[in-house]
Amino acid sequence: MLSVCLAMLDEPEDKVLFEHIYNKYRGKMLAVAYNITGNYHDAEEAVSNAFFKIAKCFAKLKARKPQERAAFCCVITKNCAYDILRELNRHGEIPLDELEELPDGKTDVSDEVLSGHGYNRVIEAIKALPEIYAQALWMQNVVGLSVPEIASSLGETEQNIRKRLERARTKLRVILEEQGIEVPE
Repeated sequence: MLSVCLAMLDEPEDKVLFEHIYNKYRGKMLAVAYNITGNYHDAEEAVSNAFFKIAKCFAKLKARKPQERAAFCCVITKNCAYDILRELNRHGEIPLDELEELPDGKTDVSDEVLSGHGYNRVIEAIKALPEIYAQALWMQNVVGLSVPEIASSLGETEQNIRKRLERARTKLRVILEEQGIEVPE
C-alpha cells in the first residue's frame, strides 16, 4: 500500500515526507480507526483508505504546520472509518443501533450533540470559539488525541490543556444553547 501511495507522488522530497508521515502516524491512525470500528481488519482498511486520500491531496498536508499534520491524518482516518461503518450498515453487516453506539464508552458534549443535531452545526459552534479553545477541543473530540498528546503538540502543560478543554466545553455549551440546542450536563 505504501508503494502505491508513493507512486502517486512526483517529487522525491514529497515521497520522503510521505514515508516519514506514514511511519510516524500510522500507529495513531490505526488506534483512531480501531476505536471507531472495533475491528482490526476494518481499522486497517480505514488507514489504507486514509493514506490513499492523503496521497491524493498531499499538497494540503504538506502546507500544514508539522504539529497540525497528525490532526489532519487522524481526521481523514476517522472519516474513512465512519465510511466503512456506513458501508457495512448498507449491506446489513452491522445493525443500525450499533452504528449509534460506537465503541469508546466516552460521552462528552460534542458526542451528545453530534448524535442529534448534525456535524455542521457543531463545527460552526466550535469555529465560533476563540482559537485557543477551538483548537484544543477539536484536537480532543474530532481528531481523538489525548490530553498528553495535545499538550505535546501545542507545547503546553497537561494541566493547562485540561483547564482549556474545560473552559472550551463551557463556552461551546453556551453557544449551542443560544442556538436552541439543549446540551446534556
